[in-house]
Amino acid sequence: MNQLLIEFKEMNSSILKLMKSGLKFSFVFNIFSTLILLTYDFGFAYPILYNTGISLFKTSLFFMVGFIICGFAFNKIYKELSS
Repeated sequence: MNQLLIEFKEMNSSILKLMKSGLKFSFVFNIFSTLILLTYDFGFAYPILYNTGISLFKTSLFFMVGFIICGFAFNKIYKELSS
């Protein structure tokens, strides 16, 4: 865990900025899917709302994980190329 935190602190600023903006996009996507699921729960109980909300929720989580993994991978590639 300490190695991960050290690598995060030594990350290139442009890669970190890209990673943060991707996480913000994924978080907004996650809030939108949560609103759809709340509409299903409290309003209209149509199965299409549930399926859409769950699919968007899973997609936003995959985007979050993807941005984090790609950020660390690009940082490692950047370090190897600059050495």
